Amino acid sequence: MRQLYSALIIVIFLAVQFAVVPVSIIMAAVNPSITEDQLLDQVLPYQAIAFAIGVIAVIIIGQLHKNKNRIERGRQADIPVTIAWIIGGVVLAYASQVIAGLVNVYVLGNPMESENTAGIIDMIQSAPFMILVVALLGPILEEYVFRRAIFGEIYEVVPGPKVVAFLVAGLVSGLIFAVAHWDFTHILIYVVMAYTFSFLYVITGRLLVPIMVHMLMNGLVVLLQLMFQDYIKQMEEIQNGLGVIIRLLM
Repeated sequence: MRQLYSALIIVIFLAVQFAVVPVSIIMAAVNPSITEDQLLDQVLPYQAIAFAIGVIAVIIIGQLHKNKNRIERGRQADIPVTIAWIIGGVVLAYASQVIAGLVNVYVLGNPMESENTAGIIDMIQSAPFMILVVALLGPILEEYVFRRAIFGEIYEVVPGPKVVAFLVAGLVSGLIFAVAHWDFTHILIYVVMAYTFSFLYVITGRLLVPIMVHMLMNGLVVLLQLMFQDYIKQMEEIQNGLGVIIRLLM
């Protein structure tokens, strides 16, 4: 029965992602002269509503099923320890993201800025209410999907030591996480973050911990991007210049 609930959570996630497609088609049919930017501005409120409905649905489903996975069947951290892991988890997640980002740029040669992140920032600047989706609703929905429904189920069925199950489940959920964000130049970062959030889930036995850390991380990233947008662009120009020099030397 638990697997059925997990599958339903994934279906809800997919429904939320594609909820605005029929709305967009109808709007474009009604107003053929509408531009892409105008269409985006008009469908964003519907996207936010879809996320809100999706979050409510997965939380209800999460409360309905009592057949927990082996992570949640184990010992769960008490409130003080949970709070400590949330605070420490933000530090761990941010450090992991920075290190993975440096490797992704200077070792793998990928661009510093994620197209997905840039698109999100543009969206928030166009419709500020979407920050609620990015920093609140999105992390809740994604953790139910990628941690409980995907990671949790794979972790449950992989035979052998728990560390093997963790590595396999973390890798699979991380790769799917990257595909869901359609950002293949930053796969390493998504996989590293998947392992980080999964570690917090396993070590505490509480889905609340990766949810809170994910929310705080997204909020922090958005805040930094909005506050230091010009500085980030300068760093990208410097990075591109260094890349040219390195290629000439090689």
